Amino acid sequence: MHVRHGAVSYTHTRIDSFIKSARYSSCHVFDKEVSCGTRHMQRKIAMNLLQRLARSESPKLKRPFRAMWGYALQSSGFSERIQLKRSQYTVPFFAKSNMALTLWVDPDHVDRAEEFVYHFLKPGDILIDVGANIGCVTAAGSLAVGDNGHVYSVEPHPQTFKHLQKTIAINQCRNVTSLNIALGAEAGIVNFTDERRKDDINCVSLSAESTIKVPCMTLRNLVDEHSILRIAVMKIDVEGFEMQVLQGAQSMLHKVDSIYIEVLEHTLQKFGNCSAEVFRLLQSHGFRCFYFKDDRSNVVAFAEHVGLRDWRSELVPISEAGRQVSDVWGHAKETGDGTSESGGSVGGR
Repeated sequence: MHVRHGAVSYTHTRIDSFIKSARYSSCHVFDKEVSCGTRHMQRKIAMNLLQRLARSESPKLKRPFRAMWGYALQSSGFSERIQLKRSQYTVPFFAKSNMALTLWVDPDHVDRAEEFVYHFLKPGDILIDVGANIGCVTAAGSLAVGDNGHVYSVEPHPQTFKHLQKTIAINQCRNVTSLNIALGAEAGIVNFTDERRKDDINCVSLSAESTIKVPCMTLRNLVDEHSILRIAVMKIDVEGFEMQVLQGAQSMLHKVDSIYIEVLEHTLQKFGNCSAEVFRLLQSHGFRCFYFKDDRSNVVAFAEHVGLRDWRSELVPISEAGRQVSDVWGHAKETGDGTSESGGSVGGR
């Protein structure tokens, strides 16, 4: 089975060979690169990470031995002394952050949300970053809107929120307000998962087992509390809780110019929702919804008065049924069974 990331292709067979060879070479590699304990611990770290890589389609497959090295740096705590220089900002190499490890392994990695936010925003704009994680989109947005603009950065998990605050401080983002809360359909308290290693998948939980309690408010509350008049971009990435966030924002969506939102069928289903419901809600408020040609997991929605600018060539429109449609741009046509003529389901990733 081939797993492709850009121009690089690795097979799971090749990863298996990495695992086997690591039994003999991992200690030698780590001895040269970093001092982090005994040979036994080094071997254990290498085996742990390679086995995880073999079962995933992680960007870390591009450079598995650098991923092993980074994981060792994080395990030793030494990574905290390292700052990851990005094109527009800096992120600390947090010891307990999967996102930071990804950036260490692939310094050129740019998330599509970060790219959209940075290029779409103008000086003086307002960005609301819902699910900010360690602050990559927040930092990019802070630079884009400048001193006369503002970013409201929302991250529920306490540990990840500390990382976010550190990123904001290091980059001197004085135009950012950070909020350690969850957003949902109604105010209250929610259960939140507490996975310390894979910080990029923590989310609201329907179970109280192995979770933490996090205060929750609605987007309408946030907008009213901070007297926000207009929002240029609202980015939402909350691991399946997107529908609930939008439900708590319905009375203020007329203030929003564009929404960048993650739409993954399997995560939405955890909360009894589906992508078609997300599209219907947005379209009922006058938004035009689009997939990216090369990434159906992310959707961008524009208010009627907002032009697509330079993004037109990268977008595929979504019909009122939540499906891909043909238009003057010449994209794939919708068929009666919910698939496009180019093959594959058009309702999900």
